[in-house]
Amino acid sequence: MALKLEAKGGEKGHVWDDGVHDNVRKIYVGQGQDCIAFVKFEYADGSEVVVGDEHGEQTQEVEEFEVDEDDYIVYVEGFREKVTQETIVALKFETYKGKTNMHIETSPGVKFVHQGGKIVGFHGRSSDVLHSLGAYVSFPSTLDSFGKWIKVEQKGKAPGLRCSHAIAQVGNKIYSFGGEFTPNVPIDKDLYVFDLKTKTWSIAPAIGDVPHLSCLGVRMVSVGTTLYVFGGRDASRKYNGFYSFDTITNEWKLLTPVEEGPIPRSFHSMAADENNVYVFGGVSATERLKNLDAYNIAEQKWKQCATPGESVSIRGGAGLEVVQGKVWVVYGFNGCEVDDVHYYDPVEDKWTQVETFGEKPSARSVFASAVVGKHIVLFGGEIAMDPQAHVGPGQLIDGTFALNSETLKWERMEKLVGEKEETTSGSSGLSIHLGIPILLDVDVSIGNPFGGQKKKKEEEKQVTPDVRGWTASTSATINGKKGLLMHGGKAATNDRFDDLFFYEFNSA
Repeated sequence: MALKLEAKGGEKGHVWDDGVHDNVRKIYVGQGQDCIAFVKFEYADGSEVVVGDEHGEQTQEVEEFEVDEDDYIVYVEGFREKVTQETIVALKFETYKGKTNMHIETSPGVKFVHQGGKIVGFHGRSSDVLHSLGAYVSFPSTLDSFGKWIKVEQKGKAPGLRCSHAIAQVGNKIYSFGGEFTPNVPIDKDLYVFDLKTKTWSIAPAIGDVPHLSCLGVRMVSVGTTLYVFGGRDASRKYNGFYSFDTITNEWKLLTPVEEGPIPRSFHSMAADENNVYVFGGVSATERLKNLDAYNIAEQKWKQCATPGESVSIRGGAGLEVVQGKVWVVYGFNGCEVDDVHYYDPVEDKWTQVETFGEKPSARSVFASAVVGKHIVLFGGEIAMDPQAHVGPGQLIDGTFALNSETLKWERMEKLVGEKEETTSGSSGLSIHLGIPILLDVDVSIGNPFGGQKKKKEEEKQVTPDVRGWTASTSATINGKKGLLMHGGKAATNDRFDDLFFYEFNSA
């Protein structure tokens, strides 16, 4: 079975389709004066080599990219020309083992991505240049064994439509704090609590040093029965300090005022273990940051951890998780989206960059993340900044991925799930509109793997969250199952969500 990902690019030229094969062996890319003028692909079907047609007009400068026999393509990144978007100006291919034909440091156009499994064919449009490119993707047979998404029922006085907020779990309660509905305008400073047994939201009673600022871009973690909240900003870029909230007594405490703790910031990352609360990166009043600070709960003191080296760039919107004693920094935004992974060892006070491989998610930031056992799980996020910065949605994506922190292997956690099936006339194919856009508002079609059989498999349909970024997320345990819990977020339309989703691992 192979899924046909819609060609991205312009509508000019003629349609071509190399079909589905066992693997991609060689890729030829010809660079024209200001666009990709030519592509050709060689495929493997068993022991047979299948040479595809030439698409576009061959140029003198043709780059050849060979895929090793024990490897395969899992990721394609392309850029369309900015004005008309009718031609493709750059193409990057990356394999399961991390081999790539090029590194793109700055965006040369309007970005698109094809990913989600093993790429086994290409199609598109061309004339004397390449106008668009699509791909066929197949999936490992073990994909369905990981887990599934569940949409959680909500009742009561809920936080409602919002993004750029924070959530955390204590026992059978989920807490939500901060956020925005209108860009850059915080909604409130209430702490909402969701009872997992009754599926009901309410506003938690609050005494003590209640945070005086409504804020967005805030982060929150839990240790035992205590919540820890740091940062976030109001509409005039005033920042919150470091607070705790005792979920037993409902008492807020200001642990560290703004002027005494870590650099005030928003859109940073937070994580915790039994002894420490960690704060990484984010955006201060003047710049992005990359420092890691640790708050020792017993000693009630902050310390600044070793300064990361040059390999760790300043960034906001990164994933931060504690896995088996190490503090992991995953992806983020440093002026553009990045896909590097690092960990900090608190015992050695040392940073290490790691090279990951597998079904690797595209560079992104402001995604949902959690830790489940030895895995770091993420969903969605922004793959390219909006021209209006935080006012707009940016280019958003979805897809659930897990990084094994021991093997450094990425795996996709769910198939691209169809929402609507219809048989096209004169074709044995199924056209399925999917909730997995590579850019904004796109559909994906799937070739019928059953040789013309018309089947509707309602039982195979799964609940999958809509594309989003700027969501609130936490590691959670619900009904004895561990997973990623996600609330709200920003839609590709720049609307806000108010839904609550849980990716439930079958085992962890």
